[in-house]
Amino acid sequence: METPVEPAFQYDANIDDLDPRVWPHVIHKLLAAGAHDAWVTPIVMKKGRPAFTLSAMCSTADAEAVRRVIFLETSTIGLRETALQKFVLQRTSSHVAVDSATVGVKTAFLDGQPVNRSVEWDDVVAAADALGLSAKEVLAAATAAATGQT
Repeated sequence: METPVEPAFQYDANIDDLDPRVWPHVIHKLLAAGAHDAWVTPIVMKKGRPAFTLSAMCSTADAEAVRRVIFLETSTIGLRETALQKFVLQRTSSHVAVDSATVGVKTAFLDGQPVNRSVEWDDVVAAADALGLSAKEVLAAATAAATGQT
């Protein structure tokens, strides 16, 4: 069963005058400030100007810190706040072996049945480096092993 989590906010700001090389740093700072997720979406604004919408979702407790990052790290002078309810599936963490390496796996459940399995990308990359394999080979092997889990 999906479970509602604490109330949350989503913040959005349309920005057309920020060097795009800054976006990874902004996303990093938002996540460090407590954002559950943060992303950038390309848009076209009035007069055909290319721009981006910066979005960040956070809990009520982290809202002020997230707003502060948006104002300090971007060129926006305003943002939109939307109250929202977030639902999450029950999940577990486990590991699978790929040769001599270990890769983390997250499994999400709906009504007690597994509906999603995802291998941890950072673990895939580390295993690929350690084993001298490509990331796509390790990803395929880890995904196959994870699919066999119950």
